[in-house]
Amino acid sequence: MNKTRLEDTEADKVAQRLKSQFAPAYLTLASIIQGVALSTLVARVEATNTGFNAVAWLLTIITFLVILDIWNEYLMMVQAYVWLPSLLDSIVPFAFVAAELFLVHFVYGNVRGWLLAYAACYLVGIAAWFLQKVQVRGLTEENRVVHALLASQDRSRGVLVVILTVLSFLAWVLYDVLHLEQVQLIIALGALIGGILFISSSIPFWNQLITYALGKPVPEQQRNLKRRAK
Repeated sequence: MNKTRLEDTEADKVAQRLKSQFAPAYLTLASIIQGVALSTLVARVEATNTGFNAVAWLLTIITFLVILDIWNEYLMMVQAYVWLPSLLDSIVPFAFVAAELFLVHFVYGNVRGWLLAYAACYLVGIAAWFLQKVQVRGLTEENRVVHALLASQDRSRGVLVVILTVLSFLAWVLYDVLHLEQVQLIIALGALIGGILFISSSIPFWNQLITYALGKPVPEQQRNLKRRAK
């Protein structure tokens, strides 16, 4: 009996250590990776900006927003949820940086290639979203309340990233068929709007989490109270 209790205590210690180290370790990794992507973008712009037109500058701005957004997603994820890291948690960040580096490379001179890399960033985002779902459900008790509060926001953001992935991929596939090289500026503006929409969708997510952390009732809680009153 004593041996079993001791083993349980040691297992709890290991679990707590893994949970407590996940956030700082993941944010450190994300910081390094996004720093690499940003420095590569700066170097790319410095080397080629003399030939930039409006489209190239727009693609550069969108690429910077993608780098910013991926960092923001990591920050929100590790602050909102608790989980035990797995091999996939190591693979996804490096998949992001690979897609970002191609995105950076194609900001000048290859709009079609940039569209494929842009779609790839969102595709990795979908994989990260599913991984988050699996991990959150794996530690139901620790994440139950926060997951319930953020579920509606999380679903809407998941749908949005799927839509942006499909649109970007279709633009790449149909680029020559629809002669999209003749409307590159419109394509770039559309990608910019999509990126801004996705970044903006994180605002209510953050607000919901911060409001709850401050001990104030959040809209989701108020809706649940109204349902119970009925």
